[in-house]
Amino acid sequence: MHKKLLIVVDETSVAGAAIVEGLDIARTYGAEVVFFQVLPNYVMPVVDAPPLVYLSPEQHRKQTEQQAVKLLTAAAEQASEQDVASEGVVGSGIDAAECIANAATERGCDMIVVGSHGRTALQRLIFGSIVTRLITLAPVPVLVCKPGAERRAAAVEAVAPAATKKGRERAPDKSTKSAKAAKTARPARGGKPAAG
Repeated sequence: MHKKLLIVVDETSVAGAAIVEGLDIARTYGAEVVFFQVLPNYVMPVVDAPPLVYLSPEQHRKQTEQQAVKLLTAAAEQASEQDVASEGVVGSGIDAAECIANAATERGCDMIVVGSHGRTALQRLIFGSIVTRLITLAPVPVLVCKPGAERRAAAVEAVAPAATKKGRERAPDKSTKSAKAAKTARPARGGKPAAG
């Protein structure tokens, strides 16, 4: 079903949920993974007081690229531990959602996996939402993961391990057999069991 997933990676905790869920899907379908990080844009400090530390645009880009390499390397190590083929890619642009959607198209991905903070409508209005815009722009389905997905995935696997296996067979319905057995064992009028 899925051949190549794009998993959005950043320094937030919600990205961990996306990595866990994305790798689980990739392992299940034998898909490849593209770990993708959008570099943050440089914002010129505009304040009345001089900044304590000033980074030039070039220093900012170098520092964010180094951080991205660390995050992508850590994600690739997780994929390797689970025998999932992966690559790390860094992108940049003014609109992060558009950058992610374009990367999915350019890399031939058939699903995007991204983490979300689960903000309310008011919080999205104030802080903005890359995920909402990504869902609108993406040429492929977008799986949105919230923190705690790791626990939910582990709980589902612990409760229903057969449900996670490919080619599972349906177990016979015990309630039907019980109803048939009860029907044949019912005594007929006069106190004798009915003949089958």
